[in-house]
Amino acid sequence: MAVNLSRNGSELMAAYKEVVDSRSNTNWALFTYEGNSNDIRLAEKGDGGLEELVEELNSGKVMYAFCRVEDPNSGLPKYVLINWTGEGVKDSRKGACANHVSSMANFLKGAHVTINARGEDDVEPETILEKVAKASGGNFSFHKQTQEHRDTPAGPVGSVYRKVNAVEEIQQTKKDDFWVQTQREEEAHRREQAKQVEQERQRLERERRELD
Repeated sequence: MAVNLSRNGSELMAAYKEVVDSRSNTNWALFTYEGNSNDIRLAEKGDGGLEELVEELNSGKVMYAFCRVEDPNSGLPKYVLINWTGEGVKDSRKGACANHVSSMANFLKGAHVTINARGEDDVEPETILEKVAKASGGNFSFHKQTQEHRDTPAGPVGSVYRKVNAVEEIQQTKKDDFWVQTQREEEAHRREQAKQVEQERQRLERERRELD
């Protein structure tokens, strides 16, 4: 079934507009489902950026996050959409929700980077910011940033850079393949249903003509 964005539409739209408004302190909003229904509700919103947002992701739920970040290269605001399917979500629920990804992307318009995530490694803030930088045509490195600011007094450590190795890249590819395969299976299922409906319609039409 299709995702329902109308039940809580006004609240959803208000949260989205807060995030895209650069004058607003709110820079992220998190959406999920009401129980096992297809009705989307606002789960949480905040002004603490990616670091705060990722703490709210639930391993047992399918969630959608929209976050405003600062482009490391230009300093301009950019938007990140995170399609989160927790590792504890049942396969049947994963399949049902996979078809909602495009609808959520159409609702949460303007994302410069889209992340399909299933675990904490997929949503590390530094990794996401690197993808934002690459999307804007530049290369951003936390090592480089540290070198450039080596004379700046050290403040609280927000995160630790961890170099992405070949194993992690392979794991990410597998996760992306999972989403692609799930969506393909859902599309094939819809086509098969449409085909069966059409065949049934033709059969009834033939029977009607024979009776005439």
